[in-house]
Amino acid sequence: MSVARKTVNAFLDLFPKKEALETFASFKAEEDREIILQKLRFAETVFPDQALTMCPISHPNMSYFSMNCEYILGHPHEKLAGMHISEFFQLAHPEDVPYVQQCFAFIKRLAPFDPTTHRFSIYYRLRNAAGTYFYIRNENLAIATEHNTCLYLMLFSNISRDEKFYHVKLEVSRKSKGKFMPVYTYNPKQEERPITPRQNDIAQLIAKGYTNQEIAAQLNVSIYTVKNHKQLLFKKVNVKNSVELAHYVRSQRQSTL
Repeated sequence: MSVARKTVNAFLDLFPKKEALETFASFKAEEDREIILQKLRFAETVFPDQALTMCPISHPNMSYFSMNCEYILGHPHEKLAGMHISEFFQLAHPEDVPYVQQCFAFIKRLAPFDPTTHRFSIYYRLRNAAGTYFYIRNENLAIATEHNTCLYLMLFSNISRDEKFYHVKLEVSRKSKGKFMPVYTYNPKQEERPITPRQNDIAQLIAKGYTNQEIAAQLNVSIYTVKNHKQLLFKKVNVKNSVELAHYVRSQRQSTL
């Protein structure tokens, strides 16, 4: 089985099978066409700069791609509208596909969860019609509708100008006091950027809550050396700050237990 096919299967596995639908009754997909169109119009006003599609698995009987999908994803609107989910994942960079698969598997391990209070953003590279890869954020979310149902959406943003790509990653956000706040960053195991022994020492101390000054004193190096190693670490494991790096170190410890 190809890696791309495994990724598609991992995506499909996110959705409950027929025998499990009773458990997920509160999160069934909306089927009323008028309600769906109303919510889609609302979603387009909330996310004007993001390409918007309905999840093809949750809503198999109604396909929708916002017109800006062509501009953001770099393929003709008609092609995207007729594309099967397996064809879409074939646009992902071959090196990123197995790690996107890991992200889907991680989301699956979090179930059950309320999809209206959680959002999952996967960062990876996608190929446009010219054959050039660009960096995207693929956000998966659900909007509550009438009849105790949900509209499941996928949002795409071209973030190549905002961030440099280092690794595939998954960001989990949860709703708190009316806002969605990042609560966890999952970094799939990607071995192409080995961490040096010195960087590992610094990472372990960061995970213990040490400050830059304390790390420098502990390892008998300058604070500038610590800062330089930290910046390299951020790039290697695809995190933005010390808090995310600490989470990464702890997750790696747990995975080896």
